[in-house]
Amino acid sequence: MASNMVSNNTTEEARIQAKELTSLQTVSKELHELAERLGKARIDDDYVETDLQTWTTILEKLKDDVNTFSPSIYIQENPKEILVAKMYVSKTLQQPREREKFRESYGPILIKNNGFMATHIGPNNDTAYVRGLGEYSLGTHKIRFLFTKNSIHYITSFKVVSALMPIRGVSKSSYEGYGWSSMDEIECPGNQMIFNRNTLDMKGETSFEIELQLDCDNQKISYVNQRTKNKRELNVDITKCPFPWQVRFSLYEVGDCVHLLP
Repeated sequence: MASNMVSNNTTEEARIQAKELTSLQTVSKELHELAERLGKARIDDDYVETDLQTWTTILEKLKDDVNTFSPSIYIQENPKEILVAKMYVSKTLQQPREREKFRESYGPILIKNNGFMATHIGPNNDTAYVRGLGEYSLGTHKIRFLFTKNSIHYITSFKVVSALMPIRGVSKSSYEGYGWSSMDEIECPGNQMIFNRNTLDMKGETSFEIELQLDCDNQKISYVNQRTKNKRELNVDITKCPFPWQVRFSLYEVGDCVHLLP
């Protein structure tokens, strides 16, 4: 019985994939024909406003047709092309990635709970770093974590750094990170610590849960404080923080702890 169910599921998946492939081939053919018409019009300089409206209508219809049979297939446009955008079909296959874990540390850090928790173990207060396993260069990624501290008097921070940058933060290539501190300061290249007086978010707190988002495609990072619902965003200069990115946490006081959440 179980084998029949598996067989039926496999057959149905194959049928759906075949249908998607046929639809994709049809759309590709229609796009190719439209592109040829557009190319000829551009070369001959032979088109009017009504032609542009017609071609735009055809393109929008093709987009709608694609969305009806698979949301993973989409039409992209290059707005830099003259006359109308250059169009092509792309099928995105997103492979599931493992949950973020801690991989390496510098200083008195204990990594435990199967790599999901890192704690400053002392015996003295001192700067220590712990960095995630994941490397990010494409797409958008969200990482949730809980920071807990014993007091409000010492600073912790989280940021993205280049995987090319040593864990201890000293780089011969002058690569630097971008992020935020528990004092609500923006940490960015040039050792700048920019404090926004209008945003009191983590300052004065001994615990905060954060959802950090890495938007590699648009070269920016942002976070949402799960308690205050405040959101902050920061552009990243990839000449100073090149891909692939990793997430790095800075702890200072004995007992400081960061826990990666599902």
